Amino acid sequence: MAVRQALRIATVLAAIVAAIGVVGAQAASAPTVTTAKVTGVGTLVVSGDGLTLYSYGAEKGGQIACTGACAKAWPPVLIKAGTTPVAGAGIKATKLDTLKRPDGGLQVTYAGHALYRFKGDAKAGDANGQGASDSWYALSPAGAVVTTLPPQATPKSSGSSSSGSSTTVPSSGGVEVY
Repeated sequence: MAVRQALRIATVLAAIVAAIGVVGAQAASAPTVTTAKVTGVGTLVVSGDGLTLYSYGAEKGGQIACTGACAKAWPPVLIKAGTTPVAGAGIKATKLDTLKRPDGGLQVTYAGHALYRFKGDAKAGDANGQGASDSWYALSPAGAVVTTLPPQATPKSSGSSSSGSSTTVPSSGGVEVY
């Protein structure tokens, strides 16, 4: 009886250890940065969950300019101290790095560009921050700034002229300017 119970306990413990090992391996290999095709813009650098990542044109030479309210609208891609960013499909690991932010956080960079998300992007494939303030742009897998703007939804007509043509007013898309 005791042998049978010991075997059951050993089997359960082995299953738990195996499950922890699989979960740990998956967590360790989950990409921090990967690539995805964004309609109308091209293949871009995105977060591990598919959200478009942006660089801020006002930042040069590793100096962080987006802090405070800016960082609330454009959250930096951060990792814990002592860890390294993980390259996903299409990302060159040698282009991934980090830099220390003024607030002490460790921000992920790609090809020298500090990476940010945009709070107006709700799902994978969104690029609502692309071109904001003529300063916020996504990156290509090569690390180049992509200036192509995504196609806009067809704006509603705000009226028509006597010639029958209509005038449209594009929406701002809720982009905050910094």
